[in-house]
Amino acid sequence: MPAKFSDPGDRLVFLLRHPLRKQLLILYVKEDGALSPKELADYTKEPLVNVSLHVRVLRDHGAVELVTTRPARGAIEHLYKATTFVDEVPWARAALGLRGEAA
Repeated sequence: MPAKFSDPGDRLVFLLRHPLRKQLLILYVKEDGALSPKELADYTKEPLVNVSLHVRVLRDHGAVELVTTRPARGAIEHLYKATTFVDEVPWARAALGLRGEAA
């Protein structure tokens, strides 16, 4: 069960505590479309199980949302995209190193 935060800033601080989770959130915010944990694992060179865990944490805290699924290699691939969560926290883009990038 994820920790509950009433303040979006507190929730973002929690999400940014882990370097891989921060990296994944940056990739989701920069991406125009949806990404799967498998695609992110290939990109980051991190084990899929670790990436999947952190994507679920991002989902559970409202930073990304499931947009679709598709069959892939005998399994179901889940594709997520960033929500508007980052834009709810005034300092979020700066904390992610995305200062000059538009929403």
